[in-house]
Amino acid sequence: MKRFALFTLVLLMIGTMPAGWAQAPKVPESVQKANEVLTALADIDILLVLTSLKLNREQTSKIKPLLEQAQSDLTRMEERNAQALLNLREEVLAARKEALKGRTPSEELRKKLQEADTAAVQLRIKTVDQVVRTLWAKLDGILTDSQKQTIYNQAREQMRNLRRPDVDKVSRQELGQFFAQDVLLSPRTLPLLEELLKSAE
Repeated sequence: MKRFALFTLVLLMIGTMPAGWAQAPKVPESVQKANEVLTALADIDILLVLTSLKLNREQTSKIKPLLEQAQSDLTRMEERNAQALLNLREEVLAARKEALKGRTPSEELRKKLQEADTAAVQLRIKTVDQVVRTLWAKLDGILTDSQKQTIYNQAREQMRNLRRPDVDKVSRQELGQFFAQDVLLSPRTLPLLEELLKSAE
């Protein structure tokens, strides 16, 4: 069966779907609590990386708005991708009704969805690359040489874990950008940085 190419933000449409559609089953409390444990474990990993840098309060205060701006840029990109998908909402809902009758969605709709998916992927790659480059360029003037060396070492180790064959030839700039994307742009890093600031008061 030929499937549609849909972007990850298709879930954003759930809130706009017609009433009466089946709702997702309620997540059991035990699963919710287990997810909290997994989140806490992920937080520990990030915190150990952040604390190993020994950032002072002034540095942390300067980095926080940089992460806020980066997350804002990424959110705007996701909103653009979501809007592109929502522009096809009526056609998709109509195709769903037809599918209930056993009718295959049109080739034109398939093509539109494929084009939208390709555009979404390209926009995401371009935006993330730009955000990462900008973020690391600004961090370069905030961090000490010792802190940057710690980042290079951690990034290189993570690349080894990912089995990158060229890890020993990667430039410092690429190592820094890898760290910026892998650690600093994690959705959990900004709230954790805010907690670190509060705990230092």
